[in-house]
Amino acid sequence: MTDLFEAETATTTTLDMRRLQRNKRRATRRKWTLVVSAVGIVVLALGASVAWNFVGTFQTSEDVVADYEGTGQGTLQVIVNSGDTGSDIATTLHDSGVIASRAAFLQEWNSNPDSESIVPGYYLMHREMKAEFALQALLDPNNRELRTITVPEGASLATFRDRIASITGASTDQVDAAMKDTDALGLPAEAKGNLEGWLFPSTYEFNPGVTPNEVLTKMVATTVAMLDKYDVAPKDREKILTVASLVEKEAKLDEDRPKIASVIYNRLDQEMPLGFDSTLKYVLPDAGTILTKSELATDSPYNTHINAGLPPGPIASPGEESISAAVSPADTNYLFFVTVNLDTGETKYAKDFPTHQKYVKELNAWLKENG
Repeated sequence: MTDLFEAETATTTTLDMRRLQRNKRRATRRKWTLVVSAVGIVVLALGASVAWNFVGTFQTSEDVVADYEGTGQGTLQVIVNSGDTGSDIATTLHDSGVIASRAAFLQEWNSNPDSESIVPGYYLMHREMKAEFALQALLDPNNRELRTITVPEGASLATFRDRIASITGASTDQVDAAMKDTDALGLPAEAKGNLEGWLFPSTYEFNPGVTPNEVLTKMVATTVAMLDKYDVAPKDREKILTVASLVEKEAKLDEDRPKIASVIYNRLDQEMPLGFDSTLKYVLPDAGTILTKSELATDSPYNTHINAGLPPGPIASPGEESISAAVSPADTNYLFFVTVNLDTGETKYAKDFPTHQKYVKELNAWLKENG
């Protein structure tokens, strides 16, 4: 009986031990499962955090546009070409170091209705400018780098040559060479290779680096455009410019230009010599205010005291008022005129020689009184 009870006891104990070991193993597995799960959750959380920060950083870079502060520093030249869009200008400014980003400039461009009025040309800008200030600089004409030339009405080729040399930095010989290549300048055939009178007197603006050829071409084109404005046929251009140049040299006041033009046409109609001192002074540039007898006898086709008709060509570059007078002269019977006061420009007109002589005496009296 004892052995029986002992065997039963041993068997029960063994079963309990096994059950206990299984429970321990299960508990261990549950513990490691929890640990692994916890680690997984932590890793997942960290990954999500990193991903969120990355996305947040990306979104921030999209929303915040790079831009400088202030008006910049230093000076550089920026070129805006004809036809450039806002995007083109933004690229130029960014590549030159003027702005921090194209996006910043385009934001300013799109929000400013004046952006489209930017004029092509050369601009003096600063490095590292706020996009807003860069746009303002381009809209300010004072920031454009220009070469300006002004030639007055009645100027001769010599005056044009000297001023073109000064604006281009070329020598007068180089300008003379450009003037001789009239085909390259677009000079119309009716000018017969003579530039005199075909360079329009005005104020011109050019970009830095402009050449004599470019300046001359612009001046010729302006004259052609002016003649077209007054509907002057190509066959009449040279005559109109010649008459206009005489008006330009003889008239002191705008109100006299149509009247002087009428005297020219009236004399031409009657085949009378024009008798203008201005045409002789064209070939005698050193002559004084009053021509001497020997000067009046000069043998030249430009001597309208002894030759009937117009001189061979223009004697100066006429302005618009003189061209207008040559195209639309006053309706008069005047054959004579004389400026009786060289200070005020007062001019008197006559239909006959005796009346004209009376006015000439007024001029002589003025000259005597004023030396």
